[in-house]
Amino acid sequence: MSINLEQLRELLKSVNKKTYRGNAPPGVSYPYIVYSNISMGKKIASGKTIKLMPLYQISLFTTGTEMDLLPLENALSKVPHTDFYGVEIDENDDKVTNFFTQIRVVENVE
Repeated sequence: MSINLEQLRELLKSVNKKTYRGNAPPGVSYPYIVYSNISMGKKIASGKTIKLMPLYQISLFTTGTEMDLLPLENALSKVPHTDFYGVEIDENDDKVTNFFTQIRVVENVE
């Protein structure tokens, strides 16, 4: 099932109201979701761009475990995405895990 950016945003917010584009505001509590555009693809037919296909990275930042990831994984079950990977980082003396995946959205060219 393809998805556009607005549908993706709504889906992410249904999992966690603390969903932000680019960066979370300072001081927000864990867990939260951040989505960021990482590349812009396109579909061309007859020499014309007919669809824009941006690629987004979806990150769940948590001080918990991979169990925090299950609601997001369940919500994305019908949306094509890469496997989730986890990277542990130190943030303000907290061990924070960034679980991330990538999703290509489809937008009509206007």
